[in-house]
Amino acid sequence: MSIDPRRHVRAAAVLVSAAVMAAAFGCGGAQPLQEGHGAVQPAGKVLTAAERAAWYQACWAHFNSKDWDRFKACYAADAESDHVDSGQPLAKGPDAIEANARSFAAAFPDIRGTGELILIKGESIVGVYVLNGTHSGALSGSDGHAIPPTGKSIGLHLAHVAQADSTGLRVVREERYSDSGTMMAQIGLSPAPARPVATSAAAAPTVVIAAGTPSELSNVEAARAQIAAYNSRDAKGVAEINAPDMVRRNMAAPADQTAEESLAGMLTLFQAFPEAKLVPTSVWGAGSFVVVTGRFEGTNSGPLPAMGLKTASNRPVSVRYLDITRWENGTIKEEWLFYDGMAFAKQLGLGK
Repeated sequence: MSIDPRRHVRAAAVLVSAAVMAAAFGCGGAQPLQEGHGAVQPAGKVLTAAERAAWYQACWAHFNSKDWDRFKACYAADAESDHVDSGQPLAKGPDAIEANARSFAAAFPDIRGTGELILIKGESIVGVYVLNGTHSGALSGSDGHAIPPTGKSIGLHLAHVAQADSTGLRVVREERYSDSGTMMAQIGLSPAPARPVATSAAAAPTVVIAAGTPSELSNVEAARAQIAAYNSRDAKGVAEINAPDMVRRNMAAPADQTAEESLAGMLTLFQAFPEAKLVPTSVWGAGSFVVVTGRFEGTNSGPLPAMGLKTASNRPVSVRYLDITRWENGTIKEEWLFYDGMAFAKQLGLGK
């Protein structure tokens, strides 16, 4: 994982209070459960991993159908919801989480999501969804002012981490990772380059459950080795773990990147942040996938022309990220990187 500085990110004048999505279960899977089915299970029931995958999709589907009672029932009484690096406070409890979801749905009444990938290990669930909707209602801003509808469409990827209780029936904590700048650009409120409106052709999400196989464990160790190489500024060591035909999907960058482009971005970042480091908080595998959450930390002590910094800002940066990689024969074939590029830019003193 590395932040890509080649995207010229400018913080928008108004940050969105629900920025991308006000509740992690906001949109149903591509094939949601039928009406009448949901997260309700017999008392004392402990869900298997496969059942958790179905429950997870059902909870997302409740937002798709705006079934607020069932949506709220997916959360424990003390649940916390964190939109990572959005600047918004934690939403605590089902009522607050539902209120945020309703607010976002009011701004995008046709909002829907398509699940592309669901990874499960124990009580941890990571989902990747594509969100599509039209900005046809007022959107609450962090300054307390409403953003009038622009009539423009959004289509962007969201990564969601859900920690379920021991039964698998309620979410106790969730984190949402997305790029605020992408949505702001798509609704016409930011001039920064951004990904075009995305759609998904997935008929149903790919579901992978951790099995603790030797290959899973080997991939996790290789991912840790790549992080160690990054932290020692060993660009060659990092690049050797990427397959030559790797595709890197940095969701805060305007387009996918090749292995060569990814290496170029990393070298540029090392020049701007000579002491850059990745601080992982969680690393685990499921099938051919590895999930890493953590922080990118460093002080900008060199120029970063791609972001308009001709001289160093000398500002410290700490940005949380979620990185998903797919492995083949000990190398990374695909990568999905989620972080808030707008938060990164603001910490550098760019924009308002």
